[in-house]
Amino acid sequence: MVDYYNDKTPAEIFERAKALGANQITFRVLYNNDFPQTDEEKEIAGWIVKHKANDEKIKEINEYIKKNGRLLEVMPFGAYRYSVHGMSCVVDDDCMNSTNVPKEEVKYLILRPNCKLYTKWDDEGSILF
Repeated sequence: MVDYYNDKTPAEIFERAKALGANQITFRVLYNNDFPQTDEEKEIAGWIVKHKANDEKIKEINEYIKKNGRLLEVMPFGAYRYSVHGMSCVVDDDCMNSTNVPKEEVKYLILRPNCKLYTKWDDEGSILF
């Protein structure tokens, strides 16, 4: 989610998605890389800090989904999937997979510019090889 939507209501967001023909929506909270390695990564991290959706908007969207949607199931990574106005909808508020709750499966494999593979976006200690 980016700041473009900060002045939109959840109903407006869903109406627009439906008008564009969406049949599924995943709302992801943008997280900043705390360990940028390159100038490009530093630029991206700065953009995210400046342009991510505010926390209140994410809260509004979550409340709208719970009020107007039907709970379908829990995804393997712990997020809930709902049916909202005929669209599959997931709010991934841990899209960086950064909670301290151990998971049974790896959610991401991240190939960094150093050509090493990691399981967390923001932790160099998560290196696999």
